Amino acid sequence: MGVNVRDRHVMYAFAGCIALATLWRRIVLEGLASGQIVRSPFCAGEALALFALFVVITRMKNDALFTRIELFIIAALGAAFVLPSMKVACVAMTATALMFLTRSDARLTSIGQLLLALMSFQYFARLIFALIAPYALWLETIAVTTLLSGLGDFSRDGFDIVGPNGHTIYIELPCSAFHNISVAVIIWLGLIKIERLHFVRSDWWALAAMIGVTILVNTIRISLMAQSLTMHQYWHNGAGVTIVTVVMLVSVLAISLLSRAGLAPKLA
Repeated sequence: MGVNVRDRHVMYAFAGCIALATLWRRIVLEGLASGQIVRSPFCAGEALALFALFVVITRMKNDALFTRIELFIIAALGAAFVLPSMKVACVAMTATALMFLTRSDARLTSIGQLLLALMSFQYFARLIFALIAPYALWLETIAVTTLLSGLGDFSRDGFDIVGPNGHTIYIELPCSAFHNISVAVIIWLGLIKIERLHFVRSDWWALAAMIGVTILVNTIRISLMAQSLTMHQYWHNGAGVTIVTVVMLVSVLAISLLSRAGLAPKLA
């Protein structure tokens, strides 16, 4: 009895390759670069987006959505994951995403959107931030200084924030809210695609709220770090990091749930 391979099976294999490539980047490449063991193979955003990808693929059921040529192209692009390079994997993901984004089937369009989001999160977002970093850090430094203005005689010198006690912090790239914003965006998309295939107006308000809360929490964190060396250690290297991560994640999920609660009558 032969095995009846469906279109969704091909996409399951493709999504599995993406998951393995992400594991390779996190555990092997980033682990070797930092000299440390990566405890979490996926960040919350990547894990949710990958789960959403498998959920949407499951919705393909046994429908024949691809031509033979398209199946061949997808298989050929999937072969790129054999190479231990995240850049090559991102090229394959981008090419596949572009194939799907113009399709009329909402399932394929959603797969394309998720692939593009994953690729952007893993590679393209870093390139964008490298270009806008000087302006983003400048704005964030101003925001932190403004927040601290009512708490004492804090001053700003470039990306340095100097406290009244002489304690000085320098806002570097890892301190920026940009990375957390990219996590919030991919979580936002993943939650939507797990529930449904289309966007509604309130989704965009929820996204704006998630970005706003992410920036606010990160600004408050940096402001706390500027208080003293002890506070800096706690919020930069200590338990404060976990607290901020949990607060951001809970806030993003809460905004998503509130948005969906308001949509319930319209979706019924």
